[in-house]
Amino acid sequence: MSAILIISVLLAFAASYAILRTRRSQSTPEAEQLPPGVTPRGLFGDPGEAEPSDGKAARENHEKLRAAELRGRAAGGDLGALREASESDDPALYRYVLDGLVGRCAGDAGQLRALSAYVARGDGLRSSPELAEMLLGEWRRNPAPDSTADLLRVSALSDDAGTFGRAVTEVLQLWEDGGLEEVGAETLRSLFEAEYWLLSSEARVSGAGFILKQKLADARRRLAPRARGGQTNTDAAPPLDGAAQEEST
Repeated sequence: MSAILIISVLLAFAASYAILRTRRSQSTPEAEQLPPGVTPRGLFGDPGEAEPSDGKAARENHEKLRAAELRGRAAGGDLGALREASESDDPALYRYVLDGLVGRCAGDAGQLRALSAYVARGDGLRSSPELAEMLLGEWRRNPAPDSTADLLRVSALSDDAGTFGRAVTEVLQLWEDGGLEEVGAETLRSLFEAEYWLLSSEARVSGAGFILKQKLADARRRLAPRARGGQTNTDAAPPLDGAAQEEST
C-alpha cells in the first residue's frame, strides 16, 4: 500500500512539472533588443557617467568647427574674433586665434599697430611674446610716447618676464639718449612699475621675474635724479614685491 502511495505522489509531481514547462514563454529571434550603441544602465546609475560616445564626438566636432571659424575670421583681420576667443575661457583656442592675427601682421606695420592697440586697450585680453617682439621691432623704427606705452603694455600682457624686461631696457636706454624727450622721468618710472603688475603671478615669481625686479630697481635709480624736479631720492617708490632692494650707491 505504501509503495502505491509513493508512486502516486511521484506521478503527480512529474505531471505538474510537465505542465509548467509547456506554459513558459520561449525565447525567439524576434525578442525585443536594445538599439545599437545603447548600453544598459542600472536603476541607480552614477549621474556623473561619461556622456555617450556619439554625444562626445558631436561636441568635439562643434568645438573644432568653432575654432576653425574664429581662426578664419582672424586670418581675414577680424579683431573681434580675439574677443570671442577670450570669452570662451579656452586658453588654447585664444592662443590659436591670436597666433593667426599675429601671423597676418608680419610685414604690415599698420595691422601690427592696430592689433597691438586692440590688445593693449582690451579689457581681459592677453598678448604673446611673439606679438611683443614684433612690436618692439616696429617701435625701434618709430618710437613715440603713445607707441612706447603700447609697447610696455603689450610686453607685460605677454606674461613673459624676459620679454617685458627687454622692452624696459630699450625704452630706458632711448630715454637716456634723449630719444623720448616728451616723456618725463617720473612718468616713465610710474609706467614701468604699473605695467609690471600686469604680468601673471607665475611670471613675477619666476627666475626671469627676479631678474626683471632687479632691472626695475636699477631703472628707478637711474630715473630718480631727474624725477620730481631733480630730487635724488632713490627710494621714490617701494621695492616690487619687497624682493628688489636697491643697492646703496
